[in-house]
Parts: sequence; C-alpha cells; structure tokens
Amino acid sequence: MTVPPPVVQWETREIADELTTETLIRLSERKIAAIHVREYYPTGIADQVAQQAVNHPALETYNTQGTRAVGRVHLPHFDARWNEEISQRYHHEAIASVRDVRAMFHPYLAPVDRLRLDLEEIWPTGANLMRLRGRPCFVGAFRVFHPGTSEFDPHNDAIDQETDAPEIEGIVNQLVANIYLKVPKQGGELHLWTREPTIAEAEVLRESSGLPREAVGKPDLEIAPASGDMVLFSSRMLHAVTPSRGEHRVGAAAFIASKGTSHPLMYWS
Repeated sequence: MTVPPPVVQWETREIADELTTETLIRLSERKIAAIHVREYYPTGIADQVAQQAVNHPALETYNTQGTRAVGRVHLPHFDARWNEEISQRYHHEAIASVRDVRAMFHPYLAPVDRLRLDLEEIWPTGANLMRLRGRPCFVGAFRVFHPGTSEFDPHNDAIDQETDAPEIEGIVNQLVANIYLKVPKQGGELHLWTREPTIAEAEVLRESSGLPREAVGKPDLEIAPASGDMVLFSSRMLHAVTPSRGEHRVGAAAFIASKGTSHPLMYWS
C-alpha cells in the first residue's frame, strides 16, 4: 500500500513582532508561524487611500467561485492563472498598475514600496520584482472586503498552482504580506492553520476557492490586525478571513517567493 506523504507542518505557532533578517529567515524556513508588525504604516495616510481603493474605477472582484464577493484593484496573477490571453494582459498592465498604486499614496511612500525596500535590505541576497517568462509582474494589489458579504474560506496560495514559468523552479516557500489600511471594529480576522493542505484537501482546492470551515476545524491562530499593521505568513499554509461587519476591510498585499538565502526573494501580486 502506498503511504501518502506527511502533511507539511510548521515547527511552532510563534508570532514574531519585528521584521528582521532573523525573523524573515525563520518564517521562510517554517520555524515560526507569522510576523505581525504593529503600526508598520501611518494610519492617517492608510485611511485616506483605503477610501480611494473602495471607490477605484479598477475595483473588480476575483473571478473564482467563492471569492467573487472580495474586491481587488488591478488584475492579480491569480486571475491570470493558466490563461495565456489574460496573462498577456496581466503582464502588459503590470508596471502601469504599480505606478497607479504608487500615485495614490503620493507624496508619501506606498506601503508595498516600503516593504520592497525592507526586503531588499534585510534578506541576505536582496529582493527583486518577479518576472515570469521574462515579463514583469504587478505588485501592490488592494484587497477590498465589503461589509457582510466578503470573506475567504480556508485555502492556500502557491505560484506553481498558477503557472509553470521557468522562473518559479526552486521555490521552497511562498509568503504573503498584508498591510492593513482599514479594518472594521468587528470581523475581518485572519485565521491560520499551521500546516499545508492534505492530499484530499488539495484536490478539493483545485476545483474550488476554499474548504468548509467545519471540515478543517478550529484554526491554530487568530489574528485581529489594526489599521497600519503588517502581517506576514506563508501562503502555503491554510488560511482564511472572516466576514467584516459594518465597515470595509482594505489591505495592500504582496506575495514573496523564497528559494533559500542564497537567492534573492521575488515579490508580486
């Protein structure tokens, strides 16, 4: 009888409170569960731009069943997965989208631009914008959770579920950074399970955007971020977002791929 491979587990449920070389390496090596940096970005600027994101003409919803109630500003790579026509549009619009997001924060530094500088400075071999088949990627997507209607069921994210571009070869972990511009007084919590999906769960996720919460069980960690906070964790672990109540939940997000400390990090949205 063939024994299925063990589910990848994280070593601890520890949450670090600083973004440093040590904590980032430990996160990438699955030795801690998350990094939660409080007051990473000024709340006054964040709140103004959050409202711009809610009213942005490029605000659309994800095109996967179960995530359609979640808004996003500009096309993310997830919505271009395995579709060359949409992929061409994604890469064609990438740099213009980066610059549009940057302009929304002008004259201040955009939160994902600050993160890009931090990653370049603290990772042993720096960090670069992801390119797929030589084409630049967008980074800095806004995610807009509308009150009462938007949520993410338990799921995971990995670039190899979206493309077979040669640049992804050798990736050992994929992180996600969420910088929160606006959070509701109730709801919008981040739930983390410190493991990757089982084989059976992965099969379900190939056909759907999330798993039934009752089937996954109680999360290992529940994080209630405040406006201006940044949370990083591995997007390969199961994670979910609860519905917002009464107010929008708006964040700027970036994925970060690691091939180990001897290679630069790569980031995209």
